[in-house]
Amino acid sequence: MKVKRLLSHDEFEVEGELKIGDIVKTSGTFAIVVDIIHEEPEIVKYLNVDAEKVRKFMPDLALRGRIAKCISLVCKRPPEPGEDVELADFSDLREIHFSNGEFCMPYLTSLIRKCRDRLWIVKEYLNTLMDAIPEEREVIEIIRAEVEYGMLRGVEL
Repeated sequence: MKVKRLLSHDEFEVEGELKIGDIVKTSGTFAIVVDIIHEEPEIVKYLNVDAEKVRKFMPDLALRGRIAKCISLVCKRPPEPGEDVELADFSDLREIHFSNGEFCMPYLTSLIRKCRDRLWIVKEYLNTLMDAIPEEREVIEIIRAEVEYGMLRGVEL
């Protein structure tokens, strides 16, 4: 998987087989996948031809691209287009959440603000954190409860 393009200082797109909620890392950034976009092939975009005709006669040229939109959680150095991207594991999550032996999540308010209409992504991420950092489970459960409360507050009856 590779970084396709930068959208802003803390958002970028990755070309590859990812799903919403995956945690990815580059050489200087940890990010969460918040959206998946299926792009039309370049030939269909620029030649203004029917996509089905192209798929019928040239299936290899008409493959749709799968693009994952990512929001940076921790960014020591912004990613560059073409940079390799891989899935983060539990040890990576532990590494980015401890500063001087203290548990911290400095990106949380920004993530909640950017995922306001998709708070379930934040909730699933917190569930993953509880598995990765079991000794901080109580703190993460409190944060998750606040996120759930925010989700319920947005529901109209």
